[in-house]
Amino acid sequence: MVLALTASGPALAQSTASADGALLYRERCAGCHEGGAVRAPDFATLRQMSPDRVLSSLRSGSMSTQGQGLSEAQLDHLSRFVAGAAVAENTGPSNGKCPDAVSLAEALAKPRWNGWGANVSQHRFQSAEMARLGAEDVPRLKLKWAFGFPGATRADAQPTLMGGTLFVGSRSGKVYALDARSGCTHWVFEVGVGVRSAITIAASGEGWSAYFGDQRGNAYAVDAVTGTLRWKTHIDNHPAALITGAPTLGDGVLYVPVSSLEEVSGSNPRYECCSFRGSLVALEAATGKILWQSYTISQTPSPVRKNALGTQLWGPSGAPVWSSPAIDPDRRMIYVTTGDNYSDPPAATSDAFIAFRMDTGELAWSRQMTAGDAFTVACTGADRTNCPEAKGPDLDFGSSPILVKLPDGRRLLMCNGVRRSTRTTSMSPSRISGFAPRRRARQARGSRLSAAATASRWTRALAAASMRSSS
Repeated sequence: MVLALTASGPALAQSTASADGALLYRERCAGCHEGGAVRAPDFATLRQMSPDRVLSSLRSGSMSTQGQGLSEAQLDHLSRFVAGAAVAENTGPSNGKCPDAVSLAEALAKPRWNGWGANVSQHRFQSAEMARLGAEDVPRLKLKWAFGFPGATRADAQPTLMGGTLFVGSRSGKVYALDARSGCTHWVFEVGVGVRSAITIAASGEGWSAYFGDQRGNAYAVDAVTGTLRWKTHIDNHPAALITGAPTLGDGVLYVPVSSLEEVSGSNPRYECCSFRGSLVALEAATGKILWQSYTISQTPSPVRKNALGTQLWGPSGAPVWSSPAIDPDRRMIYVTTGDNYSDPPAATSDAFIAFRMDTGELAWSRQMTAGDAFTVACTGADRTNCPEAKGPDLDFGSSPILVKLPDGRRLLMCNGVRRSTRTTSMSPSRISGFAPRRRARQARGSRLSAAATASRWTRALAAASMRSSS
């Protein structure tokens, strides 16, 4: 009888843990992951993750709000239920170790794509001379090698190419330096949390540094040749802060954009939504010392109202900077684009172009493109308790401002890739008067005006206003 009890004990404990995990999942996770919420992976995708990765997310990652108040045992039960059977992750490089070290001695003489936009103006343009690839070559391209990110369910960090080496971050918390010709691994830097930003490479002292940010609000400088840490700086204390845009380097100063996941955290009706404000942080590139931090919303969030459950709500909040800033050395300005608000009342600097002074971080001007846009994931989920009164439409600027100089001497700021929209926006950075933001409009059911036509008409109006302001 004792032997029977001993044998059934572990099975009973495992069954209890599984039932506990299932209950916690239904209470805290299913509303988004099975309710069709945007940017929330479905249950089948979650099952591809390891228990350790789920646990890390619940403790200090994107799901830390859902993990609040749970004991260590409950966190363990929930992570094991979500991930299913524990599978050991293969964390080693998938293509083998390179026999030689990274060489950046002739990096500027070889084809390259550095950071997000390839230059500080964020042009995202590659000349034929630099690309060394013609249109006639495209049909003949074949797969040469592939690299798998161990422990990651998706890849969303853009690689950087410098000196024949690819530098790329990963969701699994590692930054890799890979040989561009063979895919072998030069070095791996262990971050411990996901890296979504592109990597900026630059000469530093007698060597080269790789600059990037992680999904806990830390900025890094790593030796680009050896993969050893030079410095690490925590640039925002908000628990939901993260860095998605590549840092931009100019005159020895690193400009780092700050965004957040509070749009997801804020969907929990027990969460006091929301208190994060987007910002731009200037760091001394050599040391990581913070020179200044400027917020996209100048007003500190304050109590606004309570939701139906009695949870205190705060605002204004949001206006994250998702993408890499553009540098304007002629005017000593840094330009960023912002996302939506997370709570009421909506601010005048969300979904906007913003110019900061390079030397002081002072906000010089802003131009809002969609007014009244406040949104959390709750607006598309089953429980909409924490959806702001504005209810979206969630039209963040998701890509960088592009600074261009036209043949006639005019200068324009442009941005393409507003989320779930086809519009391209442009304006003159020299004057900003006489232009009103677009008001959020609810499209009538059955409207015959297509989104493409609306975007095209809006783009033409912006271009005309830009031409008038610069004339």
